[in-house]
Parts: sequence; C-alpha cells; structure tokens
Amino acid sequence: MTTQHDHTPYLDQLTDDPQSFWESRIKASRWMIVKTFCLGVLAAGLGILGQGWLEQAAPIFPFISQNYGLWQSAYLLSLVLVFLLWAAAMRQKFGLLHNSKQGQKTQRRIDEHNARIEERRRANRERHEAVRKERAEHTIYFKATGKNTNTASKKFDY
Repeated sequence: MTTQHDHTPYLDQLTDDPQSFWESRIKASRWMIVKTFCLGVLAAGLGILGQGWLEQAAPIFPFISQNYGLWQSAYLLSLVLVFLLWAAAMRQKFGLLHNSKQGQKTQRRIDEHNARIEERRRANRERHEAVRKERAEHTIYFKATGKNTNTASKKFDY
C-alpha cells in the first residue's frame, strides 16, 4: 500500500515560478539517486567484508561455530533482504525523477500554451485598438468637414 504525500506546502512556496519548483525537484531526485547508489555500494562492501568477519568469528565464538551453516544462511538472507530494499529504493528514486521530468514537461507545455493565449489576446487588443482609432479618426474627419453621412445627397454637391 502506497501513501500519498501532501505536497501543497512545497507547491505554495513556489507558485510564482513552477519551473524552478520542477528544476529543484529534478535536482533533488538526482541527488537522492546518487546517495542511494552510494549507500548500496557501501552496503555491498560491508556485505563482502561481513562474510569474512563471520568466518573469522566462527572459531572465537562457540555458538557461531556450532551453527555456522545457520548463521551463514541468516547472513545471506539478510544481505538479500538489504539488496531488495535497496533495489526498491532505487526504483522509487528513479520513478520520482521520471515523474519530476514529466511534470516539468507538462508545466513547460502549459506555459507555452498560456504564452500563445496571451499573445493572441494582445494581438486582439491591438487590433481592436487600431479599429477604434480608425473609427475615431473618421468621426473627427466627418465632424471637421461638416459632412454628414446620414443626410440625403443633393444632385450637385461641390
């Protein structure tokens, strides 16, 4: 069973710039992968050393030498368990990195879409402003010349 974490406090901190949120999340995910990998390498090294230490401790401690096979099996089982936990942690970290990259791509598409919409709105405002200015110029021209478009024309207007 997986539990969902509430990321609202993190999102509230970075609502001004969602791209920086995703960048920091990707960077944090990469560092988590590096740290988890290093812990796995350290555990593997200790696991190899531990096998030798178990062999060296068998003659010293009689309870180990009496049941050496059982101790060796338990040690091997614990190493396999640690490896499985490490592999699950690595999978989780890579999943987080993948989700962060997907979130960044989605945010980038959203930003591009919003920019296109804003560009269209700006172009429409400019177009409406130009039409309004043109109408205002025609109104001023007709008022200045005394021409009225609503009056009936005479046969010879000079």
